[in-house]
Amino acid sequence: MNNTVILSVEFGYNPNETIRQLMSDFREMTNFCIAKAIKHKITSFCKLWHIIKNEIRQRWDYATQYHVTACRIACTILKSWRKKVKKGEADPDVVPKVKRLFVKFHSSLTKFTGDRLRITIRKGNRIWINLRYGNYQRKFIDEWKEGRLQIGEIIITPDKVIVPFKKEVELIQPKGWLAIDINECNVTGISCDGSFFVIDTSEVKRIRHVYFEKRRKIQSGIKCGKRRKELLAKYGKREKNRVKDILHKVSKTIVEFAKVRGCGIILEDLKGIRKRIDYGKVLNRRLHNGWSFRKLQYYIEYKAKLEGLPVVYVNPKNSSSLCPGCGRKLSPKGQRLMFCSKCNLIMNRDFVACLNLLKTKDVPVCVTGECLPMNLREELICRNRKRNRV
Repeated sequence: MNNTVILSVEFGYNPNETIRQLMSDFREMTNFCIAKAIKHKITSFCKLWHIIKNEIRQRWDYATQYHVTACRIACTILKSWRKKVKKGEADPDVVPKVKRLFVKFHSSLTKFTGDRLRITIRKGNRIWINLRYGNYQRKFIDEWKEGRLQIGEIIITPDKVIVPFKKEVELIQPKGWLAIDINECNVTGISCDGSFFVIDTSEVKRIRHVYFEKRRKIQSGIKCGKRRKELLAKYGKREKNRVKDILHKVSKTIVEFAKVRGCGIILEDLKGIRKRIDYGKVLNRRLHNGWSFRKLQYYIEYKAKLEGLPVVYVNPKNSSSLCPGCGRKLSPKGQRLMFCSKCNLIMNRDFVACLNLLKTKDVPVCVTGECLPMNLREELICRNRKRNRV
């Protein structure tokens, strides 16, 4: 079975006045399309394009594909907004509006050469952008030049060029399955051969808390102004990069574990879980800000597919509260242990969740494997102390 994996790779560049004006105009075009769609109560792209095509061409003198792309993005935004309105998650009187500067290019408007990007503004008007990149981006450029990768629709923001590289991979028929349970402070996994691991990810929680305190001090000490904005952006970017680095290491370790055993990966479908979290202000903030489960799942998924390993999502309902043996309701026994009175089973709730996830694939499990030395906390703390960035 073939599958397309898309990796969005960021390149640096120096924006000029033409690019800045293009981004500003593209934002206005998109908001213009949104306003027209709401005014005429249109949900179809074809109907909206038929109404606005003449006016948008007169107001913004760009290649037609810019107008078409802005119209498509407007329809996508409105579709998402209308769904939220139906669910009561958005105010029907507050019209959605694009605030950020960006441009999404149709493939016919760009030519990627590896170190440069040619952009067509309008017929007979083209500009070139020099791209800045390092060893990470160079790997993708080399594979693209060898024909193993394709280029998708490029996006430009005020500080980066995002190039989506597409790769066709053939997924293997797995020999077994590896179930993953992602928690606030650890990631637990059990494979069908009984091997298991527990990866401590509490460093992510610690980093989130440290930078939350930094931001709070900045906000209370500097009420407004350019300096406040610069400091918040600086520490926000630093926090993002440090968390991203840890999650990449964790996901790589998990995929290597699965690859050695030829296992597909089972993940919990946690879509919408943040909307159901309501445990008070302090706990809500801790879970919303500190739990990076979706990003970690994304990293695991694309790394696994690049290795040809299938990834499936299953409903996690009651996975940590039902006995994996008899299916009866478990009773808590201490902070993390669960007890089954019928089977006399006493087990960590994270292991219980993994075993129940494996049952969705009809996998018989006997947990007799070794606990692998995959704790990253000490290594990461030592590295961070050396950098003196806490």
